[in-house]
Amino acid sequence: MRIAVLGSTGMLGSKITELGRAGGHEVLAPSHQEADLTLPLSLEKLFREKEFEILVNCAAYTRVDACEDPAQYPQAVSANATGVGELARLSKQTKRILVHFSTDYVFNGMKKSPYVETDPVDPINAYGRTKWMGEKLVLEQDPHFYILRTSWLYGPGGTHFVKTIMGLLKTKPRIEVVTDQVGAPTYTGDLAAFTLELLARKAEKGIYHFAGAGEVSWHGFALEIQKQTGLRNCEILATTSDKYQRPAKRPSNSRFDLSKAVQAAGHPLRPWLEALKYYLEKDLPLEAA
Repeated sequence: MRIAVLGSTGMLGSKITELGRAGGHEVLAPSHQEADLTLPLSLEKLFREKEFEILVNCAAYTRVDACEDPAQYPQAVSANATGVGELARLSKQTKRILVHFSTDYVFNGMKKSPYVETDPVDPINAYGRTKWMGEKLVLEQDPHFYILRTSWLYGPGGTHFVKTIMGLLKTKPRIEVVTDQVGAPTYTGDLAAFTLELLARKAEKGIYHFAGAGEVSWHGFALEIQKQTGLRNCEILATTSDKYQRPAKRPSNSRFDLSKAVQAAGHPLRPWLEALKYYLEKDLPLEAA
C-alpha cells in the first residue's frame, strides 16, 4: 500500500508510519509545512503532486481545555472540521481512501452501557463538537472512508496520562485521581496496527470504535501504572470530578463496544492491561535512552 500520513511526527502518526514501513508499505510523511489542515491550498497540492492510495489523517487540534477559549476555538474548527472536510472532498474527487481519527468526546457520557458506532452523538465540550463537525463533513462527502473513534490514547513520543502519573509518582507523597470517569486506555501501537489491518483486509467502510479491551476508571488506571512500574512511594487517593474545575467537561462514560472492530480485525483486541505492560517494557526504555 502507498500511504500518506498527516501528523506523522505525532504520537499516533509516528506509530502508523513506523509500523507501515516495517510492514513493507510505502509511507509518505509530509511535514506540517507541506500539508496543513488549515491551509486548503496545501492539501490540494499534496493530492495533486504526491502518489498515494490512502490518506491517513492523524493531525488535529487536541488541546481539549483550550478549545473552550473563544480565541482558540476557530483554530480547532479549522483543523478538526473544515480541514477534514477538505480531505474528504479531495479523497472522493481523486478516488483515494481516507482514514480519520475521532474521539469518545463526541458522546455525552450519560449512557449506562458501552457506546456502539450508531449511538447518537451529543458532545458536551467544544473539542468534541469540533471532532463531530469533522466526522459529519466526512459523512456528507462520503468518500471511501474509515473514521476510527478512540479514547485515552497513550504511546511513545507524546504527553499523556501514563507519563504524567509516572512523573507524579516519582515526586509527590500523594495524589488524587478521579473514579467517576470510566473508559479504556488505548496504546498507539495497537491502534496503528488495527488501522493497517483494516486497510489490508479491505474492511467495510464506515465508523469503528477502537480501544484496549476491558474498562477501568482513571483512578484504577493510575493504580495499575503504579503496580506495573513499582513506584510505590506515592499514595493514590480516589476523588470525583466535581472536585476539579476544568474549562471543558469530560464524559463520565467513555466505554466503547468493540464488537465491530473485533469482527473487522478477525481476532480479539489486546486487553489494555497487556498493552500497558508492553508499552512500559518495550517503548518507554527506548524513549528514555
